Amino acid sequence: MVVGVLTGRGPLPLLKVPSNVKISAQVYIDSVLKPILEVHLPKLYPGEMEKVYIHHEKSTSHTAKKVVNYATAIHHQLGITIISNKDIPVKSRDISQLDFFGFGYLKQQLYFRHARTLDGLWKVAQEEWIGISFETIFKVFSNWKTRCRAVNKNQGYQIENTNHSKKIFLQK
Repeated sequence: MVVGVLTGRGPLPLLKVPSNVKISAQVYIDSVLKPILEVHLPKLYPGEMEKVYIHHEKSTSHTAKKVVNYATAIHHQLGITIISNKDIPVKSRDISQLDFFGFGYLKQQLYFRHARTLDGLWKVAQEEWIGISFETIFKVFSNWKTRCRAVNKNQGYQIENTNHSKKIFLQK
């Protein structure tokens, strides 16, 4: 499994989660949250960690009590806020930046690169991911707000195949 993170200051390096591992709360903390929150984000937001808010999905490994406790500890230690479970938007691919943009973009870029080995694929994936422009990320985050509003207006249902979604995106 690969984990990607987009921030207002650019993408973080992709992370590999060990294969053949059940994604438990502890694996999520050790393989995803700790590298992101304790290694990569402090480099991108030195002295400004209180400005960082983390949005993740509502899967059980993300919302487990162990993760909530880690989120509380990291908030007190570094100032980072992980959005609380009750405030995480609905589980919808329409409002996850990685689902509606990130991994589709990455797959599209990888299609043109023709890596021949797994190591080569990983290298190319990292290059393409880190190469996402600030302008593109700005558009993704701007579109995210619109998508959240559309899902809310659609009472939590997906918006991709509704006329409502088309109207919202054509207005921009």
